[in-house]
Amino acid sequence: MKSSAAWGRLPAIPPLNQAQNFALQSDSARLKALVDELELAQLSANNRQELARLRSELAEKESQQLDAYLQALRNQLNSQRQLEAERALESTELLAENSADLPKDIVAQFKINRELSAALNQQAQRMDLVASQQRQAASQTLQVRQALNTLREQSQWLGSSNLLGEALRAQVARLPEMPKPQQLDTEMAQLRVQRLRYEDLLNKQPLLRQIHQADGQPLTAEQNRILEAQLRTQRELLNSLLQGGDTLLLELTKLKVSNGQLEDALKEVNEATHRYLFWTSDVRPMTIAWPLEIAQDLRRLISLDTFSQLGKASVMMLTSKETILPLFGALILVGCSIYSRRYFTRFLERSAAKVGKVTQDHFWLTLRTLFWSILVASPLPVLWMTLGYGLREAWPYPLAVAIGDGVTATVPLLWVVMICATFARPNGLFIAHFGWPRERVSRGMRYYLMSIGLIVPLIMALMMFDNLDDREFSGSLGRLCFILICGALAVVTLSLKKAGIPLYLNKEGSGDNITNHMLWNMMISAPLVAILASAVGYLATAQALLARLETSVAIWFLLLVVYHVIRRWMLIQRRRLAFDRAKHRRAEMLAQRARGEEEAHHHSSPEGAIEVDESEVDLDAISAQSLRLVRSILMLIALLSVIVLWSEIHSAFGFLENISLWDVTSTVQGVESLEPITLGAVLIAILVFIITTQLVRNLPALLELAILQHLDLTPGTGYAITTITKYLLMLIGGLVGFSMIGIEWSKLQWLVAALGVGLGFGLQEIFANFISGLIILFEKPIRIGDTVTIRDLTGSVTKINTRATTISDWDRKEIIVPNKAFITEQFINWSLSDSVTRVVLTIPAPADANSEEVTEILLTAARRCSLVIDNPAPEVFLVDLQQGIQIFELRIYAAEMGHRMPLRHEIHQLILAGFHAHDIDMPFPPFQMRLESLNGKQTGRTLTSAGKGRQAGSL
Repeated sequence: MKSSAAWGRLPAIPPLNQAQNFALQSDSARLKALVDELELAQLSANNRQELARLRSELAEKESQQLDAYLQALRNQLNSQRQLEAERALESTELLAENSADLPKDIVAQFKINRELSAALNQQAQRMDLVASQQRQAASQTLQVRQALNTLREQSQWLGSSNLLGEALRAQVARLPEMPKPQQLDTEMAQLRVQRLRYEDLLNKQPLLRQIHQADGQPLTAEQNRILEAQLRTQRELLNSLLQGGDTLLLELTKLKVSNGQLEDALKEVNEATHRYLFWTSDVRPMTIAWPLEIAQDLRRLISLDTFSQLGKASVMMLTSKETILPLFGALILVGCSIYSRRYFTRFLERSAAKVGKVTQDHFWLTLRTLFWSILVASPLPVLWMTLGYGLREAWPYPLAVAIGDGVTATVPLLWVVMICATFARPNGLFIAHFGWPRERVSRGMRYYLMSIGLIVPLIMALMMFDNLDDREFSGSLGRLCFILICGALAVVTLSLKKAGIPLYLNKEGSGDNITNHMLWNMMISAPLVAILASAVGYLATAQALLARLETSVAIWFLLLVVYHVIRRWMLIQRRRLAFDRAKHRRAEMLAQRARGEEEAHHHSSPEGAIEVDESEVDLDAISAQSLRLVRSILMLIALLSVIVLWSEIHSAFGFLENISLWDVTSTVQGVESLEPITLGAVLIAILVFIITTQLVRNLPALLELAILQHLDLTPGTGYAITTITKYLLMLIGGLVGFSMIGIEWSKLQWLVAALGVGLGFGLQEIFANFISGLIILFEKPIRIGDTVTIRDLTGSVTKINTRATTISDWDRKEIIVPNKAFITEQFINWSLSDSVTRVVLTIPAPADANSEEVTEILLTAARRCSLVIDNPAPEVFLVDLQQGIQIFELRIYAAEMGHRMPLRHEIHQLILAGFHAHDIDMPFPPFQMRLESLNGKQTGRTLTSAGKGRQAGSL
C-alpha cells in the first residue's frame, strides 16, 4: 500500500514534453533511415555509375542510329530528286530531238538544266562527305578527350618511370591535327552566293516565257511545250538545290561546331602536354651501351625497306599531277636563278659604285638590292620545300612522309641562311650599303657551308625521327643528331659573337655593353646545356627550349637588318639635305661676288657687316632622335615578339605555381582568405618590372618624336606630357607588379596614409618640393628652355625633376633650385607667354649737339640693328639734362633673352659709327677740380669741366 501510494505521488509528464520526445524520436528515426539509405546508395554507387555509363552509351548509339537513319533518308531524298531531274531532262531532250530548229534561248535552257542537274549531284555527294566528316570529327573529339583524361590521370606517376612519359608522348603524337575553319567559312560563303544565283534564276522564269524565235515570230505550240517542260524541270531543280543548299549549310554549321569542339579539346591536350610532360624525361638516360643502341637502330632503320620506300615515294611524287607541277616549276626557278647570277653580280657592282656618292646614291638602290637578293636566294629553298611537299603526299610510305616533314621543317632555316649569304657578298647589302667591315662579315659567314651541309640535314633527320614510328629512334639516332646540332650551333654562335653582331643596343646604338656580352655568353652556353639535358633524358624539353631561343635570335637579327635599312635611308636623306644646303650657300656666295664693287663695298661697310643668324635644322640632332625612335620601336617589337613566341609553352612553367614562397591574407567581399605567393608570381612580377622599365625608358621618347612634335603645343607642354606619362607608367607598373606578390593597394593605402602623415612632418620640405614639381608640370609657370631670374640668379631652365629644377646660368654653371621656390617665391620668367623683352640704353650727348639729329641717329641705329624687332617700334626720348650733358634713353625690344647682350654690343657699335659720321663726340662726365698752392695755401679758385671741347672755367 505504501509503494502504490508513493507511485501515485510521482509527477505526471506534461503532454507537450511527451510530444517533443515523440518528435525527437521520429527525427532520429528519420535520420537513421537517411543514413541507411546513403549507405545503401554508397554500396550501389558503382553499379549505378556503370548503369549510367551503359545508358549513356545506349543513348549515344541510339543517337548515332538516328543520325544514320536521318542521313539515309536524306540520301534517299537526294537520290529521288536526282532521278526525277534526270527523267525530266531525258523527256525534254527527247522532245527536243524530235523538234528541229529550236531557238537559241530554248537551247540555252537545256544547257542551264544540265548544269543544275550536275550541281544537284555534286551537292548530294558533298552532303555525304560532310556527314562522314561530322562522324570523324566526333570520333576524333572522343579520342582526344580520352587521351586528355589518360594524361591527367597518369600525371602523378610520370616521375617514377620514363616509359610512361614515352607512351604518353606517343599517344599525344597520334592525335589528329588542328582543323582549319577557314575552308568551311569559304564554302559557306560560296553556298550563300549560289543561293542568290538560284533565286535569281527562279525570279527570271516569267520573263523566259516571253522569248521569240530568231526572226521575231512567236514560238510554235511544240516549242512552247518544250519551253514549259524545260522551265518546269528547271524550277524543280532550283527548288531541290535551294532546299539541299539550306540543308548543306546547316550540316556545315554542325561540322564547324564539331571542329570547334575538336579544336578546343586539342588545345586542352596541348596545354596539358606542356604542363605535365614538358619537364619529364621522354627518353632513357645515356649509358655506356648508347653507341651500341645507335648501331642497332641504324641497322633496323636500313632494314625497314628504307630505299624501297623512298624509291616508290619518288615514283609516286613524279607521277602525280599535284606534285610534279610544283616540282617542275621549282626546277625552272632554280635554273633561272643560276642563269641570272652573273647579271645579279653586275647589278651589285653598279649599285655599290653609286653608294656613298651624293648625286648618285638613292635609297631605291638599297631596296632593289634587298629585293633581288631575297629573290635570288629563294629558288633553292622553294625546291627544297617542293620536295618536302611531294614526300608528304606519298602517304602510303611512312618513312617518306617523315622525311617530308623533316624537309619542310628546315625550309625557313635554309632560306634565312641563303639570304644572309647573298647579303654578305662583297658588293652586297651588309658591306656596300650598311658599311659593315668586310672582315667582320667574313667572320660571321665563316660557317655558312657547315650550316647548309651539316645543320640543315641534321635538323631534317631529327624531325624525321620524331615523326617516324612513334619516336622509336628518338632516343638513339634522334639524340645523336640533336647533340651534333648543338655542337654546330655553339661553334656558329661563337663565330657570330666574334663578328661583333649585337644582341642588345644601348642608347648610343652600340653593342659594346655588358648586357650584350651576357646575352652572347648565354647563347653560347645554351647548346651545351641542351646537350647535357638530352643526355639525361630530357630530349624533347631541350629541343623545344633551344628552338625558341634560336628563333628569338633570328627575330632579333631580322629587326637588326630592318634597323640598318632605316638607318641607311636616314643617312641618305641627311646627306642629301646637307648637300642641298651647301649648293644653296655656294650659289649665294657666287651671286654676291657677281655684284658690283659699289654694292659690295656698301655691304662690306661697318654699318652693314652685321651678319644675320639664320636658324637651321640641326641634322645631327634630328638624325640621332630619329634613330633613337627607331631603336625604341624595334625594341618594343622584339619584346612583344619574344613574349608571343614563348607564350606558346607558358603552361610548361605551371610547376612554378606549386612552389609557395609565403602566404598573404586577402579580403574578398568581406571574407578573409589565405593565398600563397608562388615562385611563378614572383617571376611574373619581375617581368612586369622589366617591361615597365623598358616602357619608361622608351615610350616617352616615342611619344615625343612620333606624336608630340607634330602637334601645335606650347613650349614645355611636350615635356610635361612625357614626364607625366613616365610617372603614370611607373605607378601602374608598380601597382601591377606589387599586387602579384601580395602587396595590394588595399593593404598599402593605410600604410601610405600613415607614412604620408609621418613623413609630411619629418620630410616636409621634400614633399613640398615634390608637390611643387607636379604643380609646375601641370600649371607650367616655367618650362624647359625658359629664361628665369630668381634670388638674383638668372639662367635657362634645363631640367625639371621631382624635387628640384636645374638652371644653367650664363657662366655655364648649373644651379639647383628647389621646386618650392617657384611656387612660393616671386621670380621673373622672361619667356613665359612672350619672349620679347625691352632693353633700355642711356646714351649721353654733348650739350651743343642738335637733339633732333641725335634722336635720328639713335633711331637709325635701332632700325639697322639685326636683333632689334620692329614691333614694338624703337623709341628715343631726351630724358634729362645733367650738368651740361644731354641724356637720351633708347628703348628697344629683343626677340628673346639670349639676344639682349649681342643686341647691346651691336647697337653700341652702330651708335658710335653714327656719332663718328656726324662729328659728334661722346662727352666726358662732368667733374670739379680745386686748385691749391704748393705751400698749402688755398687759392680760392675752382675749375669745372663739362666734357670734351669745353674750356674749364671758374665757378
